Amino acid sequence: MSKADLPALLNYSVLTSPSPLQASTRNSSAFGTVTLVVTPPPGEEVYCPEIDLYIPSGALSQKDIFDPGVNTDKWQYAVGKVVEGSEVGLAVGISYIPLKFTAKSSQDYLINYPLILTVGVGSVSAVLGDIRNLHILETSSSFSGDYQPRDLPFGLTIGLPEFFVRNFVAGAYDSSKPDIVPGGSFANGQAFKLSWEGNASQYQIVTTAGSAPLYSGTDNSFVVTKGLSQTTTFILIASRTDGIRGETLYVYEAVTVHITNPDETPNTLSAAGDVTTAAGLNGKTLQVSGSASLKGGADVTGPLNANGALNVTGTATMSGGTVTGSFTVQGAASLRSSSVQGALSVGGASTLSDTTVKGALSAAGSVGMLGYNQRISTGTHLAGTDGFVIGYVYLPWQQVLSVGWIYGGTDGYMVQTTGGNTGGFTGNWTKYNYSNPNTFMFPVRRGASYWVGESFFKDNQVNPSTVYYFVPLGNGSSGEEATVKISDEIPDDIVLPHGGLEKTNGAERAERAKLLTRLLEEILERPIGEDKKKALLDVLGAL
Repeated sequence: MSKADLPALLNYSVLTSPSPLQASTRNSSAFGTVTLVVTPPPGEEVYCPEIDLYIPSGALSQKDIFDPGVNTDKWQYAVGKVVEGSEVGLAVGISYIPLKFTAKSSQDYLINYPLILTVGVGSVSAVLGDIRNLHILETSSSFSGDYQPRDLPFGLTIGLPEFFVRNFVAGAYDSSKPDIVPGGSFANGQAFKLSWEGNASQYQIVTTAGSAPLYSGTDNSFVVTKGLSQTTTFILIASRTDGIRGETLYVYEAVTVHITNPDETPNTLSAAGDVTTAAGLNGKTLQVSGSASLKGGADVTGPLNANGALNVTGTATMSGGTVTGSFTVQGAASLRSSSVQGALSVGGASTLSDTTVKGALSAAGSVGMLGYNQRISTGTHLAGTDGFVIGYVYLPWQQVLSVGWIYGGTDGYMVQTTGGNTGGFTGNWTKYNYSNPNTFMFPVRRGASYWVGESFFKDNQVNPSTVYYFVPLGNGSSGEEATVKISDEIPDDIVLPHGGLEKTNGAERAERAKLLTRLLEEILERPIGEDKKKALLDVLGAL
């Protein structure tokens, strides 16, 4: 127990980014942010000169790396030295890192302005689950003077880290310089190094689907010491076993290494009949009136125009090409500014940039379509790309009356959900209060406007917390350029949830209790004694 036994006067909305915080792994150190939105209760004044956060040492951050911040220059912050819980009235046997936020002037003690405290968390703990024994120690009063310490315990959750692989690049290799500079072109036979970032438990590198891997292991780099004689696309296969669901997850990346002086590369090639090559076909312009079958892979730096079907057994890299018929690639495909009139089928990893497919699109491997989520606020927005809007309303860290509604819509339809705390009864009318978090998600098309809004039950003790995201389609998008806020307003022709029904007053409850008592006397066919009737009315009136 804390020395501060009084309840906190200020309200705190605790948010994390990402939500929940993601655990660190053996190969990757995760980072996150904890945000506390501090507000006074509606219609009340609260004076507060100091707010301290006490975080158990080693529980939230493996190395106790914390970077505090505040949204206003009226407050300052500092990271204190480790203290034992027993020294500050907290849990015995736990060491704490104190983060102190203090107002600079007594003129700013009255919290009538936005106050948001942030804590950057470096090297997030690798242990999954709930982190308890975090405390907010608030020094406050309902008037200027007689400030008292007040304790508000809270908790955070650490979830599974997002599985990722990125920055798969090739660079010139020098054994005396471990760092590389990414590059796309190399001389015939020149050694180079493939490197990448990720948190997988196993990596493999192949050049064609189904072939034996050139590399298999846990490192994040591989040196091709003998170089290449032909331009080649490398496919990185990253895998990790999900210990909870017992399944293996895969992520794929590809990089094409261009050889400036490949073996046996003619400037031009014209043939009236079939053309067969043992290796890949490299050139500037390839025009095929009938069908084309490329078994060794195709790397065409200029336009490729095929009026019939185009079948590539190996990998395919095409820029500015047009395929009138179907386009089938057994390995990886990298297409830029290309057009496929028929069906496109890719057996390996695929990279499409400004590519139009008018027929069916089929990928046998994984498909990366989602970009990085962008946090948005309530109001009306404009989508720069197709995507999804996610809204989340969740309970406060208190068992209090807390009900809210979040809603949103686009293109003439609307979704909404309710969250916070709610109540219920058992068969014998025992009352219970329990949490009720909820989420909605709806799609938004590119160029359309969409909106999100929220409202809260008018008799709330504490309003529930809310958060909204826009998730763009297109894994190259950071999210920031994919959605733009238009205004804080939402459409005025929508039907919003009720703000809450009026509570039954005492006179109405007493009248209903008398009615129920008379009904019981009729059922029993005899009067109830005055003493028992009075006791019954007292119980019913208190419900």
